[in-house]
Amino acid sequence: MPINAGYEYENAEKEYLEAKTIPEKLKCLQNMLSVAPSHKGAEKLRNDIKQRISKYKKLLEREKKLSKKGGGGLSIKKEGAARIVLIGTTNSGKSTLLSKITNAKPLIADYEFTTKTPEIGTLDYKGVTIQVIEIPAITKNYLEKEKGPAYMSIIRDSDLIIIVYREKEEIKLIKKELRDAAIPFKGITLNSNEESLKEKIWKKLKLIYVYTKTPGKEKDFPPIAMKKGSDVKELARNVHKDFIKKFDYARTWGKGAKFDGQRVGLTHILKEKDIVELHLK
Repeated sequence: MPINAGYEYENAEKEYLEAKTIPEKLKCLQNMLSVAPSHKGAEKLRNDIKQRISKYKKLLEREKKLSKKGGGGLSIKKEGAARIVLIGTTNSGKSTLLSKITNAKPLIADYEFTTKTPEIGTLDYKGVTIQVIEIPAITKNYLEKEKGPAYMSIIRDSDLIIIVYREKEEIKLIKKELRDAAIPFKGITLNSNEESLKEKIWKKLKLIYVYTKTPGKEKDFPPIAMKKGSDVKELARNVHKDFIKKFDYARTWGKGAKFDGQRVGLTHILKEKDIVELHLK
């Protein structure tokens, strides 16, 4: 960044780095261009922004064309508490991993490009279901492939990306392809021989699970998945849309309670494994 770029440009650049979708990236880049210095020393900066704008416009147009064609039947409905994608180069161990952590039975073989279409499985974590999708092997210039933009769209729409690799050089290639698709990588890189993945996934998703309870009965199962920092109000809304209007008080057991059966209100913050008994008016 050239000297004297100004705080407006710095703020615009920060928003660009935090943007997740292509339209958001484009909007931020156009804003960066409008507030970037116009003196001769900033020509390189402005040209770089213009090139990125051009690249993202082409990428957006490509995705729109694919969408009009029906996306090749690649629309996958989100299910469960979160969506995770497994990505990697050919024979990186994605299919083996998918079969280990979910109920899916993908084709596993030694030859290249075994996975032809996305494979879907369900991961069970303490009763919470999480959707896991294995994406066909990532290759160089992935966006130029026939279904590359559609696969990248699925990756972009996920809550967590897991890069499965054998050699560390594979990670560089995959991260570059993600950057070219305007997808920020905030996930897990996993060697195909590692274990204890379920715990890593859960921690990275930044979710908690809590149990509801009916007065006089044991806790209900399965538990309910919620974002860390969620309160009783979020839980009540999750259980039923009318529960907040009818809410009187709640009793809680667990780490989030000062004592068993503590009486709390809607703003009470919940902790993982808490048991909550909702009382309505």
